[in-house]
Amino acid sequence: MILLLDGGYTSACDSKGCLESIRQNTDEEVISVTIKDAVDWNSVLRYLEDAGAIVLAADVHMNSVPACVLRFLQKVEQAVIDGESIGGKFYAVLYTALYEGEQTSAAMEILKNFCVHANITWGRGLGIGGNGIKTVAKGGLKGIFWKNASDFKMRSLQEHVMFIKERVQGEDEYVDPKRISRGGYVRRINHETKKNHRVKIAQN
Repeated sequence: MILLLDGGYTSACDSKGCLESIRQNTDEEVISVTIKDAVDWNSVLRYLEDAGAIVLAADVHMNSVPACVLRFLQKVEQAVIDGESIGGKFYAVLYTALYEGEQTSAAMEILKNFCVHANITWGRGLGIGGNGIKTVAKGGLKGIFWKNASDFKMRSLQEHVMFIKERVQGEDEYVDPKRISRGGYVRRINHETKKNHRVKIAQN
């Protein structure tokens, strides 16, 4: 069984896309748990014990995962100290609105330290940049831009799922939307931000 921990806090996190990729590329049962302060801990601990692979999907802001994820991991660590046994390997998919996937590396180290303290085997991490723009179906040149902004994520996720499926360890990978220039990405982010700001003003 594969356990997906959904730690998405902002729209930059595509935990649904991660879940879909896992389900499309494996034949195993996949259980998804949304990380929040009020969870059924008895069920969560049972899933953690039974899972052959644990996958955390979360967004990164200010070099860290959301506070609710950190609190969740602290409780898991304490449960291990209290005698719980977690044998599954831990994999991470971290998303950032910044262009460079490498910007998730500090948060990835936090997760690795958690695994050391909780005596959980680290599997592999995938850091995905360029998540500041929501992917939608559009035509014309704008549609090409949006498609390029999302295709690279799917390829990287599919490769990552192979590691998860086989329960093997691998080097962490950090990916950017290379088919779009950094400048073009930033301009699009600025355009979307200004447009959303104008909409909010009009609504008020």
